[in-house]
Amino acid sequence: MGLILFALKMKQQLTFLFILVTLLGWSQEDLTNEKAPLVFTPELMAGFTAESNEEWPETKPQYQGILHLGWDQRYNAKEWAQRLKISKTGLGLGYTSFGNRDTLGNAYTLMPFIEFRAFRKERLKVFVGMGGSYFTELFDPITNANNRAVSTKLSWSFKLFLHYQWWQTKHIDWRIGAGYSHHSNGHTRLPNNGFNSFLVSVSADVKQRQRTRPERTTRLFDKSSYSYFDIRSGIGQQVLSLVYNDKKNVYTISGEYGKVFNNTFKLGGGFYYRYYQQYYDYIKDNQSLVQDGREFDFFKENPTWNATGIGLFVKG
Repeated sequence: MGLILFALKMKQQLTFLFILVTLLGWSQEDLTNEKAPLVFTPELMAGFTAESNEEWPETKPQYQGILHLGWDQRYNAKEWAQRLKISKTGLGLGYTSFGNRDTLGNAYTLMPFIEFRAFRKERLKVFVGMGGSYFTELFDPITNANNRAVSTKLSWSFKLFLHYQWWQTKHIDWRIGAGYSHHSNGHTRLPNNGFNSFLVSVSADVKQRQRTRPERTTRLFDKSSYSYFDIRSGIGQQVLSLVYNDKKNVYTISGEYGKVFNNTFKLGGGFYYRYYQQYYDYIKDNQSLVQDGREFDFFKENPTWNATGIGLFVKG
């Protein structure tokens, strides 16, 4: 459970990581190269969705169907693929029925993913995917008040699964699996209790048919390292509460210095500055908590500074 909670807190940052890893695999791989075989993986899942709020509607079992398109990176001679030992990268397109079409609706998901061996066992794979979902039914205080799981058409999606290969043929690897699925909009609008689902699955890795099966690639690379310096700026959005539920911007700038090892692993640290328009407007409008005599009335002495966040970070 601790791993799940950590993953939920980090889902927005990690989404970009997994999209980057997936696109890196595509951009660096010649798709006509027989050493990067295509793998089609249809997957069917069933399970249940945990209640997100009181007066949660009655639901039938949840069902999901996903079609994954992946590249078998075990045959990739690139340095990043050899060092990271990733088995597969790709993209999945899926459909979810949450068991109550009228209140909870359905979701359509587009999800980049990576897959790698678990416990050094070739038959046991960890699947991690992060992407986005489109929802057909949303929270509405009048017409759909029992669905407090999602209030925006688009949301983040996260999937963590363990797959076991139980039967192998020449062109198909049959697998069973179990894992966890989550949907959330990252608090760009409230309520946002999210969908948390626990599922079992059956899937099949349908491997690309080739006249001759390529041999597994194994290469030795020299150790290397170099320094980097990075400055970034960005813009995001947030809401403050159910009362102040309009999205307003968050502006950020950061600087970072570190080293890249073996053209694959990055370790660095730096600083960030963030300015929250939501907090500034709350203070300038003299809202409840900053009014004279309240605990945060001193925020009005410097609204800009008190709408600012500054910090240090280390990342790998």
